[in-house]
Amino acid sequence: MQDVLSGRDVPDAATRRPAALHWLLIWIVVTAAAYAVSARVGLLLAMPPAFKATAVWAPSGIAVAALLLAGRSVWPGVFIGAFVGNVLDYFRPADAFPLASHVGLSLCIAAASTLQALVALALIRRFTGSHNPLARTRDVARFLALVPVACVVAPSLAVPAIVALGFAGWAAVPSTWLTWWLGDVVGIILVTPLILVWSRPSYALWRRGHIAEAVAVLGLIWVVGSLSFAGWTSREALAMAAAFLVIPLVVWGTFRFGWRGATFGPALFSVFAVLGTVRGLGPFFFQDRQQSLLALQAFVAIVAVTAHLLAAVLQEQRREKSAKDKAIAQLEVALRDIRTLRGLIPICAWCKSIRNDGGGWEQLEAYIKRYSDADFTHGICPECAESIQAEFESGYDSLS
Repeated sequence: MQDVLSGRDVPDAATRRPAALHWLLIWIVVTAAAYAVSARVGLLLAMPPAFKATAVWAPSGIAVAALLLAGRSVWPGVFIGAFVGNVLDYFRPADAFPLASHVGLSLCIAAASTLQALVALALIRRFTGSHNPLARTRDVARFLALVPVACVVAPSLAVPAIVALGFAGWAAVPSTWLTWWLGDVVGIILVTPLILVWSRPSYALWRRGHIAEAVAVLGLIWVVGSLSFAGWTSREALAMAAAFLVIPLVVWGTFRFGWRGATFGPALFSVFAVLGTVRGLGPFFFQDRQQSLLALQAFVAIVAVTAHLLAAVLQEQRREKSAKDKAIAQLEVALRDIRTLRGLIPICAWCKSIRNDGGGWEQLEAYIKRYSDADFTHGICPECAESIQAEFESGYDSLS
């Protein structure tokens, strides 16, 4: 099929549909695989009694990012990934529940997780009007405010199913619901912007000076994370102080690298924080594991939110500066155009006067001076000087 205007071959609708279906299937498979793998990793750190809630639930961020990037049609990938990631708990050595119970609970969790991702997508598109909630400062603020609202869906549907199928008692509902909710909130705040930002290629980061500075920032975050959560020091005060040092490091990375620094720095630190706290290390470990995870979730969320808001403000300022510089350049060009004579100028063939816009005639010097930056000095050229001298001598001879 050819385009009538350009003559180029254009794929018809029958060709486009299989191509679109092909990419949709790829998105579904990749989303399901990423969700399932990250779910298995996350469930290794899950809390009793049901072992379904954890401090940072990265799959929730993966699900929302996939829907934002590829559209709501990718939801089967979220459902499949959530189901596979949870049903594999049946093969856990210490598990005593039958396969039917695991299948039923996994279906409930998969449905709840998928619905939550779709609700998050709908809220983001409704209140930001964009597929990229990181485009403007107000969109970032709305995204951060909408995430806790959307994350109410999954725990509200899944936790009752956990109790109904006998995986936990009613006494565990408040703590499990709160941990699940906070884990989803932190997971979306950390992982969704990380995927959205790093899925777009950028070559500015890979300059030699930037690479050295990025290695320095990440190295210092690694040192701070190790001091706080890897047992490098037994002094609680030092571990606590080191944990808070991550905030200026994340701010540094955000100032220098924008959204890439604002997403990768908090994500790297959260890995140290979660692993250390689960192992009983770090300033956020208390005797009550529930309190430990809640304190950790709150701290990681604060670091991430601070970085995201700062990145949004800096992005807005850079965009405004770029627009201002562009406007100044355009005004300078316009000013030069205004002060330059252009087009056809009606001029008298005899006296060289110029007809102005009002229809009147004025001297050439006055017209050019008014419409340009030029000025005039007067003199006599050699040819005119000879002509004037000849006329003067002719007039003198006639008088004599």
